[in-house]
Amino acid sequence: MSSFESLPAEIFLEVAGYLSSLSDLLQLSEVSRAVYTKVLPALYADVDLHGAEQCECTLGLIERRPDVARHVRKLTVHPEHETHPRPREQYRAWDNAGVVSRCVMRAAPNLDALHHFEWDGEDMLPDDRMWGELRARCPRLKSIGTTFGCFLPRPTSSLFEFDDLRAFSLTLKDGFYAHSLHVPSRESEPVFTRLWDMLALRCPALEALSIIGHSSEPSETVRLYAARWPKLRRLALGALVWSTHGPGQSADTAVPDFKDFLEAHPTIESLHLMGRPNASEVELSALAHDALPNLREFSGSFDHLRMLVDRAPASEPGNGPQPQNANASPVGGTTSLTKTLQRVCFPHAMHLRDLTPLTISRVLISLHALTSLEVTFTIQGGYDSNGILRTLAASCPHLLDLDITCTNKPSFFLDTFANHLRGLTRLRTLALTIVRMSGEEPMHVGASRIALANPRLKAFSIAFIPPNPGAAPAEPPPPPLECGAFELACDAHGIPVCLHVTQWSASPWPWAPAGGRGGKGGRVRRWVYDLRPSGHPDVAPKGFGALLVERSPAGEEARLMVFCVCLLLLTVWALLARAVRDV
Repeated sequence: MSSFESLPAEIFLEVAGYLSSLSDLLQLSEVSRAVYTKVLPALYADVDLHGAEQCECTLGLIERRPDVARHVRKLTVHPEHETHPRPREQYRAWDNAGVVSRCVMRAAPNLDALHHFEWDGEDMLPDDRMWGELRARCPRLKSIGTTFGCFLPRPTSSLFEFDDLRAFSLTLKDGFYAHSLHVPSRESEPVFTRLWDMLALRCPALEALSIIGHSSEPSETVRLYAARWPKLRRLALGALVWSTHGPGQSADTAVPDFKDFLEAHPTIESLHLMGRPNASEVELSALAHDALPNLREFSGSFDHLRMLVDRAPASEPGNGPQPQNANASPVGGTTSLTKTLQRVCFPHAMHLRDLTPLTISRVLISLHALTSLEVTFTIQGGYDSNGILRTLAASCPHLLDLDITCTNKPSFFLDTFANHLRGLTRLRTLALTIVRMSGEEPMHVGASRIALANPRLKAFSIAFIPPNPGAAPAEPPPPPLECGAFELACDAHGIPVCLHVTQWSASPWPWAPAGGRGGKGGRVRRWVYDLRPSGHPDVAPKGFGALLVERSPAGEEARLMVFCVCLLLLTVWALLARAVRDV
C-alpha cells in the first residue's frame, strides 16, 4: 500500500468535500480498492437515479450490499425519466413506477441512515407498500417528497401515515390538471383531507414545505392557511395556492388567507412563490410592516419583491393617514428585508420594455445585505441592454454570486459585459447565458477579459443560446449551442495567471445525435489558457506564427506587415516578369 492510500479516511472525505462534480469523485474512488472504501460514504451519501434500468441496478446493489446502503442519506428516484431511452423498452415504460417502487421497497431494510427520500414520477403511482416499508424500516426518515399525476393515491395510503416530518414536498404534474383533479370532488377531497391532517396535526415540527403545481389554475387551500408550524423555515408554493376561498364560500367569508399565514410564521427564512399569478391575487403589500423579519432568500416575480420592500409602517393611533406627495420618488427599504434578504431569484423572464432601470434600481438598491442574484431578461428590439448592466452593477455592489440570462435576441459583447463587471468588486461566482452577437470573439477570449476585469472571481460559466424572438415569456431558455466552465488561478499576490477551461460546443452537422450540455451530441475540450502577457518572464515566448493569429494590436501589426511584404513581392515579381519578356 502506497503512502497515499494509507492516509486516514477523514482526509479523503475532506478532499471529497472540495470536489465540485460527481465525475471527479468517481475518478478518485477508482484509484484503488483502499481509496474506494474510504470515499464510499461521500460517494453514496446522495443517490440520484434516472430511469427504470438505473434504478433497478443501483437499488439492487443497495439491497445486496448493506455496507454500501448504510451510507445513503438522500435518495431521489425518477422512474419515468430515462437518460438514454431505448426504443425496445418502451413497451414496459407504463410499469416503470411499479417496478422501481418495488425495488425501493426491497432495499428499504438496509436504508437505516436515510434522511430524505423523493419520488419524482410523472403519471403512474408507485406501489403503496413502498411508503409503508420506508416508514417502518427507516427510523431517521424525516423528509419526503412525492408527485401527483393522472392518478391520486387512495385516502388509506401509507403515504399519509408519516408522523413528525421535518420536510415535505408535493409536485403536481400536468396530468393532475388534465384530469381536473385540482377541482374539489369526491375523488380528490378525501385525499387532500388526509394530506392536510398529516401535515397540520401530526407534523408540528415541520421546517420545510413545498407544494408546487405546473398550472395557474387555483385549488382550495384553506386548510393550508389555517395550519401553524412554529419552526417553519422554508416555504415554496405554486400558483395553485393563490385562491383562498373554498367552494361555496363568498369573498366576504372570513377565512384564513395567505397574508395571515405569513404573518403567523415569523421564522420563515426562505420564501419561493412559483407560477405566474396576477399581482392582485397575492397582495403582499398588505402584510404587516414587521412580518417576515428573518427572510433571507426570496424567489418570485419582481412585483412580489417590490410589494415586500414597499410595505408602509402602520400609522400610530390618533394620527390620520399621512399625505403623500405624488411627485416624490418613492423610496423603499423601511422593512427588515433591507438587512436580512441575501438571495433573490426571479425565475421568470422580465421584459425590459416593461421595467425601466430606475424601477429595478429603486428596489434592489434598498437591499443592503443582497449577495446573490439570479435574473432572466427578455431582450426586445431596439432596447439598450447595456443600461440594465449598469443598473445591476450600481444597485448591487456587494454581490458575491450573479446568474444573469438574456434571451430572444443578441444583447451585448463579452468585453462590454467585462467592463460593467468591474463595479462588482466582491463577485466570486458568475453564470452568464446570452445570445451570441455577430462578430463576437471566441468564448475563451471573452472569458479572459472577464477574469482580468474581476480577478476575485473563483469560477464562472458562459453559455451561448440560439436566438428565439417568438418565444413566450414562460418558456425556459433554449438549450445552449456552446458553453464553457472556467476556473481562475491567481498567484500569491492575487494577480490572474491562467484559466482552466472546459468548453462544450454542439455539433454543426444536422445528422449528429442530439445531446445536452456536455452530452454526446457535441465536442468537449479542456485546456489551460495563459492570462499573462507574452513578455512576461514566466511565459514561453511565442513564435512568429502564433503572433500572426493573435487577436491583439501586435498581431494586427504583424498581419499588416506580412500583407505589405506580400504586396512588395508581387510587385517585384511582376516587374521581373515584364523585364524578362522585353528581353
